[in-house]
Amino acid sequence: MTAHPHALQLPPDERILPRRLVLTKVFGVCAIVGGILSIIGGFVDPHQFAYSWFFGFYYFFTIALGAFFWVTLHYACDSDWTVLVRRVWETMLALFPLLLLIAIPLFAAPDLRNVLWRWTDPVHAHDHELALRAGYLNLPFFYIRALAYFAYFIFMGRYYFRNSVLQDTDGDPRRTRRMHDHSYFALVVFGVLQTFLGFDWLMGLYWRWYSSLFGVYNFAICAQASMAAGIVIVATLRAGGHLRMLNHEHFYLMGKLLFGFTIFWAYIAFGQFLLIWYANIPEETIFYNDHNRGAWVYFSFAIIVGKFMFPTIYLLAQDNKKSLRALTRIAAWILLMHGLELYWFIMPYAHEKTVLPSWLDFVSWITIASILGFFYIRVAAKNSIFPTRDPRLVESLTVVN
Repeated sequence: MTAHPHALQLPPDERILPRRLVLTKVFGVCAIVGGILSIIGGFVDPHQFAYSWFFGFYYFFTIALGAFFWVTLHYACDSDWTVLVRRVWETMLALFPLLLLIAIPLFAAPDLRNVLWRWTDPVHAHDHELALRAGYLNLPFFYIRALAYFAYFIFMGRYYFRNSVLQDTDGDPRRTRRMHDHSYFALVVFGVLQTFLGFDWLMGLYWRWYSSLFGVYNFAICAQASMAAGIVIVATLRAGGHLRMLNHEHFYLMGKLLFGFTIFWAYIAFGQFLLIWYANIPEETIFYNDHNRGAWVYFSFAIIVGKFMFPTIYLLAQDNKKSLRALTRIAAWILLMHGLELYWFIMPYAHEKTVLPSWLDFVSWITIASILGFFYIRVAAKNSIFPTRDPRLVESLTVVN
């Protein structure tokens, strides 16, 4: 429900100045230094570099996928309260072309590709199980699917971002209506593509394993992590003196969504485990056998406690959802747990017997984070950090729930 005062002064557009942000310079330096170290690491230890670089790439790619979900959901539902914070996720959509460039080494270099997706290695050419799945697991079709994923999210990401920015200039409400009409189909395509790219890239790290719930699981980690990232960015902007028109109502709504998708993630993650345990099919149970071997089992317990139990208890309190400071703490914690979960998912394929962290894990993540952070600020600085002429701006300013 929203309140409609007789007179309300709309806020002017707000822009950030990258040259005044120390964070921009930090990102730039870290991107250059990290890029050099990553290249060296790629030549010295290509096996470890492949997994480390993929870990960093997929961490941020899932956040961008989640941003696409939140933007399209906003338009499909004609949401009003999200208007003031929507540009945070829309700007993430502009990073899909950069994510494509970051991913190119993993797909283009056979030494890296064959390490990650072992079925592409010619040594498995005569594998009986691979032969049975050759209609799907073949290199030309693998590349076609990868290009289709990137092409769709780059094109549609640009569509939503560009129309939202253009509306700041012309104020044409028809742009909102068109995006609303297109979002239903966009959400369906998103669901299909994120499912299959999860199959190809994440589940494909061990192609003999399968799970009937993995597509929903991949969606759950995307939506939860992206909402947490959005909260952290909003808090950063507020700390810089921006978005002062946001109030505890907006924070509470973001907090409720973060809480809801924390529960949803736990439901899907546990449901996947329960179905696999109950069915006891070797092609399914092999995943949990490998990921609970040796010291990796402690990661499993840490994820249960750190990504479900602690955030759930923390977010039960209304005060924690209405306070941006308290909400930012748990959002940052969930982003940390998002990284821990992906590390637990990916790295046992690199080090099967024990946990063996590498300096490339840290360097690759920092490098990709710095590249994306630098360009995120540059893109955000070209436009207002919130939609200034959205037809639902008044409702967003006066939202009450």
